[in-house]
Amino acid sequence: MEVYPTFSQYAHYVLLNGEFIILDERADRYVVLEAPTSLELESALIEGGEQAEVVRALLDVGILELTSQRQAIRRVSVREHGIGDYEWRFARQFHQTAPARGIRLRALQTLLWTKALLSTRGFHTAMNSLRALKATRADSIHLPPESSEHKRICASAAAAIAEVALWVPYRVECLEYSMSLSRLLLSHGICPTFRIGVQRYDFLSHAWVEVGGQVLGDDPNLPERMCPIVEI
Repeated sequence: MEVYPTFSQYAHYVLLNGEFIILDERADRYVVLEAPTSLELESALIEGGEQAEVVRALLDVGILELTSQRQAIRRVSVREHGIGDYEWRFARQFHQTAPARGIRLRALQTLLWTKALLSTRGFHTAMNSLRALKATRADSIHLPPESSEHKRICASAAAAIAEVALWVPYRVECLEYSMSLSRLLLSHGICPTFRIGVQRYDFLSHAWVEVGGQVLGDDPNLPERMCPIVEI
């Protein structure tokens, strides 16, 4: 029986302009392959077999596994790509709404909990925790996206996380911000989409939150300029 290398469950990838970018969620690391090595891997995924050096290396670290099914390859080709040397610090220019009364405390609790989870249990556990929360909250999503209350809560939650991030004695990065915002929105009956996107040159990864296709508290052009590699 022919065997094919395929990406394991928590190895997220994109073949961007002929080069593989792989997020190994369990190990919390990126693997970026240049064009010749990417072509070798692409051929192995399509034709099968495990003899290629890159395949053996990725099998050894659990990024690839062998199955009887071919891997469907996600290819993305773009002429203009990336956001350059993006300096993200709560993207204050995108927060035009003051947080509603009472939301700051919940935002602070959520941010501290997210930071503790990432620090003690790691990226993979934090991602699975968000997946589980979103699944359990599915039945409690009740606010219609077009309602004024929905829009008010989205803007207020994004501003609240950005504000309380200034109170904590550590630097809050986009991952902590976006995970915290996602959890805060879910607690208010709103269903967000958490995304991590990448650019190739110079390599950069960035996390953000969308609701109804709109970016919250960050550059609205992110979905067009960054290539999403994983979403919840």
